[in-house]
Amino acid sequence: MADTGAEGDRLHELLNRAVREAVLLEAALERETRALSTRDVDTLQQAVTAKHQAVQGLEAVSREQAALLQTGGFAADSPGMEACLRAWDLEGRIRPLWGRLQDSMERCRRHNQINGGLVQTQQHQVQQALHILRGEDTRTELYDPRGRTVASSAPRSISQA
Repeated sequence: MADTGAEGDRLHELLNRAVREAVLLEAALERETRALSTRDVDTLQQAVTAKHQAVQGLEAVSREQAALLQTGGFAADSPGMEACLRAWDLEGRIRPLWGRLQDSMERCRRHNQINGGLVQTQQHQVQQALHILRGEDTRTELYDPRGRTVASSAPRSISQA
């Protein structure tokens, strides 16, 4: 069936929606990165809300896309989409949308990894600060003259530092 058929038109529409949602998710993740870097809580909350909305939109489109693929006899996965494109995209107007969606989702994955790293680093810094304030061992590893790691010396309270 050519992509001018109802299924091809519907897939084109769904992929357009998915690309729009992915671009919104990407923008929210970029805002989240900036907010985490500057520790701007208000902007972070706005970014998280926008991210949540975009993810919900992507999930809804994904469910519709999976149902369409399955109705057409294709698996609801990447190989199924490739088979579907070979069958339905004879005019070559759907595949570019699929490529844009994949590219955008890859950028989202990278942004999400960066944000996860920022959160983890900030959590570690907060934990270290709390340990110092409580006078607890921060378990800093040092190296002895032979290059082996050794734990730092006895804990000291902030008043002893």
